[in-house]
Formats: sequence, C-alpha cells, structure tokens
Amino acid sequence: MADLTYPKSVRLHHRKAFQTLLDKGSTHYNAVFKVYWLRREAESAEGCDAGGCRFAVSVPKRSFKRAVKRNLLKRRTREAIRLNRSLLPEGLAADFLFFYRAPEVCDYAAVEKAVMETFEAVAAKVAAPADPDTETPLFVDGSDNQDGSHE
Repeated sequence: MADLTYPKSVRLHHRKAFQTLLDKGSTHYNAVFKVYWLRREAESAEGCDAGGCRFAVSVPKRSFKRAVKRNLLKRRTREAIRLNRSLLPEGLAADFLFFYRAPEVCDYAAVEKAVMETFEAVAAKVAAPADPDTETPLFVDGSDNQDGSHE
C-alpha cells in the first residue's frame, strides 16, 4: 500500500530551493495550475520521503483576497498531491511548485484532475529517453567533420 501521509519532509520550504526551482525548473501548464518542477540530484534527496519529491503550493492574494479561499485551495491541492503522488516514477527526486492560476475557486475534482495530469506529464518526460535523431548537428555549418574541413 502506498504511503498516504504528508510529512514535513515532503514540503518545499527553503528559500534557496525555491530560487533554484524558479531559475532552472521546467514548467507545465494546465487549466488550474502553472507548475514548476526540477529534478534534483540523488545525494540531495537523502532524508526525504516519497522518493525525494518535495511540494509547495501558492495561491495568489491578488486573485483571492480572502484568506479563507486561499487556504481552502491550498488544502485541496495538498490533498490531491498526497493521494496521487504515487503516479510519479519510483525513486524520482524532484521539487514541485504549484501556482494556482484559475480565476475562480475550483472544486476538488477539478483540482485533483489537474494534479494527476501534471504528475502523468512529468512521469512521461522523465521516462522518455533522449532521441538521438532529434539532436541538433554538432557543428554550425552542418558538416560532420570534426577537423572543420569541407569536403
């Protein structure tokens, strides 16, 4: 059975980790969230539960003036993460930041669907091997000659 707890070790809360995530992270968009995610090195994932994944949720005060609504949306999002993080690949060490971007308060089903979609997209990107046919040419002029001569 999957671990369905949400301990403090799964929460992203260090300023340096947030800055690194925003600077170097990849983004995923859907109707409810803008998600930043960044894969971490294995040695920095030690001591973390859930395969080393850490999560943070942000709801803008500009869109939702009342703290009651912001807290409701954060609770719904954290619950959807808690129940569906098993969709992420086993052993993945990554940080996630969920920015709530929908203009209205979504019900739990919509939030859960968006979280599941995000986890499935990330799992697909992590599992997809690099395709050597789509790599860019090694040299700017298009030649494969390493010595720079044109034949």
